[in-house]
Amino acid sequence: GAGPRVSDLIALYREMAEGGANLLGLSILQHRVEIGALISRTGARRLLDYGSGRGDAYAPPHEIHNEWGVARPTLYDPAFAEHDVLPPEGVTFDGVICSDVLEHVPIAQVEALINELFEFSSGFVWASVCCRPAKKSFADGRNLHVTVKPLEWWRRVFARCAGGRRNDWHLVETP
Repeated sequence: GAGPRVSDLIALYREMAEGGANLLGLSILQHRVEIGALISRTGARRLLDYGSGRGDAYAPPHEIHNEWGVARPTLYDPAFAEHDVLPPEGVTFDGVICSDVLEHVPIAQVEALINELFEFSSGFVWASVCCRPAKKSFADGRNLHVTVKPLEWWRRVFARCAGGRRNDWHLVETP
């Protein structure tokens, strides 16, 4: 009963990624205006996209970072070999973006991951979370969204993790 382990899930996500049609990293496009306004308001220059998928939002034809007026963010996503190395401990970014990732994390690891988002940010943390089951399942039948909770639950976890930190944080529900 401890539920799925992150390492087991990463292996399953890698299999999906190798198929080429999944985890492209495009969910962030629906939030481009809101994130752009946040970047502009805070003067952020260096960004980390934590759970970027393949990173297609930053490749042609989208290249949303150009719209935001910043360099291509550092991309991290353990499902993709080219993005599977976390920045070194102590390295921080003006902003950390985490779009449609948290619901894919086993509940026992959610707080550790959110804490990590804050540790990588010297400025803002922006995250979106889907609060309903995914349309897709793993080959074994389990839903891709392994932690489905209402937005208020996620907000409480964020507030707890933010604690005494001075980071500006934003959490939205994926429509």
